[in-house]
Amino acid sequence: MSLLPVKTTVSEWIATYPAEIMVCDQDGTILEMSNVAIQIYEKEGGAKMIGRNVFEHHTEPGKSQMMNVVNQKRHVIYTAEKGGLKKLVSIAPWYREGEYAGFALIVLDLPAKIPNIIKD
Repeated sequence: MSLLPVKTTVSEWIATYPAEIMVCDQDGTILEMSNVAIQIYEKEGGAKMIGRNVFEHHTEPGKSQMMNVVNQKRHVIYTAEKGGLKKLVSIAPWYREGEYAGFALIVLDLPAKIPNIIKD
């Protein structure tokens, strides 16, 4: 697996990607957030959450569930539903120079109907 150098500023693609994205270090400190994530968490501080611990912004049982997934240090994908809206959640580890450096959370809103394109 090829590893790319990690920047310390918010990547343009992360900032502008149309999904909730948070990149955290191995302790859960938020390093980067997409504009969508900043808007979603505006009441909690929005961009001011960068530098804070992501787990401090979750209540139980969600906090324990997220910590359990993150501690597995493997890519986990699941769907979640809240208020009738379904979302696809991806939590995956990221690495710096081959060593575990943290995790990225990507949450996509799912439309009621999703096309399924078969490519075989």
